Amino acid sequence: MSESFAGKSVIVTGGGRGVGRGIAKAFAAADAKVMLGARTLSYAESVQAEIEAEAGVAACFAADIARHADCRALVEATAKAFGGVDIIVHAAADIPHGGLGHVDDERLEAGFASIAKAAWWLLDAARPHLAKAKDGGRFIAIGSINGTFNVVPNMTAYGMAKAALDAFVRAAAGDVVGDGITVNAVNPGLVASDRARAVLGDDGLAAYGATVPVGRAGTPEDIAHACLFLASARSDYITGTTIKMDGGSTVAAPAERSAILQEKLKAQQGKAI
Repeated sequence: MSESFAGKSVIVTGGGRGVGRGIAKAFAAADAKVMLGARTLSYAESVQAEIEAEAGVAACFAADIARHADCRALVEATAKAFGGVDIIVHAAADIPHGGLGHVDDERLEAGFASIAKAAWWLLDAARPHLAKAKDGGRFIAIGSINGTFNVVPNMTAYGMAKAALDAFVRAAAGDVVGDGITVNAVNPGLVASDRARAVLGDDGLAAYGATVPVGRAGTPEDIAHACLFLASARSDYITGTTIKMDGGSTVAAPAERSAILQEKLKAQQGKAI
């Protein structure tokens, strides 16, 4: 039986595209009120229109979550619009592609701030609201298997930021457990998102997905399913942990998968995707 999130308010960072869009639409379909945080407002507005066309409730807020002030403003705008904040899903990431020597300081900081620092800023700002959530507050971070379960060459900066995010989840869970808030993460492998297509192209994405043990890349909907579970009452005994969602990639890693990815990543070094 699907759980209803009626009466719950949810912030989804990066809600305008890819994984964030899939998560936002899933929560809206489960009757939650969804605040779409996005750096490019037009993307979020498009998702809002999709949600409203399906009789859901959504609002948008322009926020660059690599900025502390924007994280605070996003939380307060949500509390004002919906009367509180029950759930946060931090899916946004300014991904710095490249290994050591191929990512400048500006890109390194943008990646680290949008991924790891933003988690700190969002949870810190939302803590008083999440502590008032009727069935317990939920903070869910979208991490990665890169930097946590494996290492991807030419994605060193990204893996470093995601590893920091993973450490934050484990430690922050202890900081806020007394407030009735759980903190968890979903760490995907390759997901067929807009960004993945920008790097790999459709042919590369299909070829890479075919090397995954379950036979395909993940989808935003796959990640959304895990988020719905971690936000539900069924997960209230789970905190400080990570759900690895990689189709078995980290238990069986054929060489051709790495070759497909490395060819594409080398062309993207130093670029913002």
